[in-house]
Amino acid sequence: MDILDNLMYASYVSPTRADMPFGFPPQLPQGAAADRIISDYLPAFPALPPPTNIGSPLDPVFSYGVADKMDFCAYEDPIVTEKAILRHWYDVDVQANYDSVGVTAAGTAQGANDRYASFGLSSSYHLIYAYLLENTRMFQIFERLIDKYLNDEELGIIGNNQVLNWVLNTERLFFKGDTPRSTNLRSLIRPDANASRRNAYWRMFGMDLAFGDINSPGNTSIPYTKARVSNQQFVVLFERYLSEIWQSYTNANNTSGVNSSDVNIVVDLALQVQELLRARRGDPSNTYANLNLSREEFSSVLMASWFTFIITVDSPVVLFLNCQSSTIGERLLKIGNKVGIPAHGKSQAIFEMAGSASNVLRIIEEGGRLEDPTNVGNILRSLIPPLIGNPTPDRNLMSDLLTVINNWERATGHKIKHTEGNITGMVRVQQNVVKPQPTMN
Repeated sequence: MDILDNLMYASYVSPTRADMPFGFPPQLPQGAAADRIISDYLPAFPALPPPTNIGSPLDPVFSYGVADKMDFCAYEDPIVTEKAILRHWYDVDVQANYDSVGVTAAGTAQGANDRYASFGLSSSYHLIYAYLLENTRMFQIFERLIDKYLNDEELGIIGNNQVLNWVLNTERLFFKGDTPRSTNLRSLIRPDANASRRNAYWRMFGMDLAFGDINSPGNTSIPYTKARVSNQQFVVLFERYLSEIWQSYTNANNTSGVNSSDVNIVVDLALQVQELLRARRGDPSNTYANLNLSREEFSSVLMASWFTFIITVDSPVVLFLNCQSSTIGERLLKIGNKVGIPAHGKSQAIFEMAGSASNVLRIIEEGGRLEDPTNVGNILRSLIPPLIGNPTPDRNLMSDLLTVINNWERATGHKIKHTEGNITGMVRVQQNVVKPQPTMN
């Protein structure tokens, strides 16, 4: 499940934490009144059926319906959503499992239960997801949109209650200083959440965003603390890793001719990327809440998912703005034009790879699947006939890798499939400019 699905599940099912020092509380029936987060003033959010498997029997992916998600995001009392965020944060911290009987402790055998979501070292979320999506300028576009509706009537008066509630909830959750303590990036020391996110991106990936201040005609850079300790080697290593994956994939079924692949190099590069990412986290024995950059990651991913959902389909917000389209990138482009902030020209490619990049880096960082040559060989061959068939974890991971390779090239201009000395230094997602410019090096 994605983070919105998990918030919905936590708000309805996850037990209270009164006796957590002694282990998980006794399980109550799903939806039991004692476990539900409810408003002090409004009817409870309606009981939901179990999430639907939108994946495959061999590699299930569970999700609630679009209409249910919209209802949750536009629920009139944002305190319910804030409490759901906190409850889910603590579930992530204790590496809980969300399954068909409720919330079970880390390490509990799945048995006959449907396992909807499980939370390990990196919590099923990764900061790269937020970094890539913020490069579309989505955060700034929606900030400007909300600003216009709350401070002016230039775009008209919102007559749709669901849209109005979504706007007010978004302001409350992401643009106020007293947001939930698991996601609050503002303080007297860090007064600007935008600068806090940029600091986190720089430390984890050695990359800045591809744009500056949205209020500056010259698109001037936003000042933020550029940490001395950062993973500036990340891009070089990650692009080399993707390039070696491509070489090995294209040669995986060779029976004759030159085979330029080396699975051992793929494994070694994965370990180097893993070491970089883990170095920024701190003590690996800590729980998620006590790992370095975990709050920045959780908050940024939540914000990115919140905005992405609203333009994934022609949602009530999109319809109200008359910005409907067949693609998520085009919807964002239309909304950006409406509020005067152009979306990134490569937004569609960025949207298409963000989830896959998150999955790949999360798996690399957690370890266990990409550090063994035999296992990597099986993954590389998983999409080659006659092995290809119903989705499995190996096939889905290989599909994610190919998605990242193809869209990374489109978004950055760096050639992953034919490097020819291309991978030479730090890269950012290509900036918005009036005329096409060469890729950063």
